[in-house]
Amino acid sequence: MKEKLVEPYYGYRLMKYFIMALIAGGIVSIALAIAIVFTTTGSSILCGVLGVILLSSGAFWHLSMGWVNDPEKIELVKDNFLDLLRNVWAGNGKVLDIGTGLGRVAIEIAKRFPESQVIGVDTWTKGWKLFGMTKAGAERNARLEGVSNRCTFQTDSALDLPFEDGEFQLVVSSFAFHEIKVPDRIVLLKEVIRVLAPDGVFVICDPFSGSFLKAYKVKNMPELLEKVQQMGIENAKFVGFKEAGVNLGRLANIWGIGYLSGRRV
Repeated sequence: MKEKLVEPYYGYRLMKYFIMALIAGGIVSIALAIAIVFTTTGSSILCGVLGVILLSSGAFWHLSMGWVNDPEKIELVKDNFLDLLRNVWAGNGKVLDIGTGLGRVAIEIAKRFPESQVIGVDTWTKGWKLFGMTKAGAERNARLEGVSNRCTFQTDSALDLPFEDGEFQLVVSSFAFHEIKVPDRIVLLKEVIRVLAPDGVFVICDPFSGSFLKAYKVKNMPELLEKVQQMGIENAKFVGFKEAGVNLGRLANIWGIGYLSGRRV
């Protein structure tokens, strides 16, 4: 059956729609507040406050995360991530991508590293499916990119990966861990390390500041790195986007986005 899509779709329009909805909601609320003032019915203050909150939120998200709608900046992040992998990983063997979504990271690894065999896992919950985030979508992208023979996808949870101990030479995850709601996200890192082969490498790209960092039950990054090393990892380190040469501008650095990585002993 002929594919209806001629190009892969990776869902980056989601943030654009979210920001537009906030801004539109703010404008409508403020307009309603003004209309109420002239008609003297209802509470213009409530509508006005809501409008300001929505507009402010839309501006904040645009300045801090609007870069995900910019193809050039997405390419910058992608190339930076893959360059990092070249520096820490031999480029062959089995690879696991946790929280793969529509398969962007898994597919790029399969394309750039022809000696790799990549598996992408996700739960593809109903909420994300409404925006086209599905296993079928990831598989379609792999076919369109010509790597479906080395890049496969399956429905599994990061909390209980159905793989043998030491099965993968590389484990990656990109902007997924912060979406997983658990009392202590250290359990995610334990699963990552469990499935890593000796001398295997993991690279987790995610926000690691404020509440994102506290979700690992630590006070600061050195404490998290110490916990990781105690689980059998050497050269555990964190490199922020700015330090890695990824300049997204504006308020993007507020999230503390960067790479947490290490090598299993």
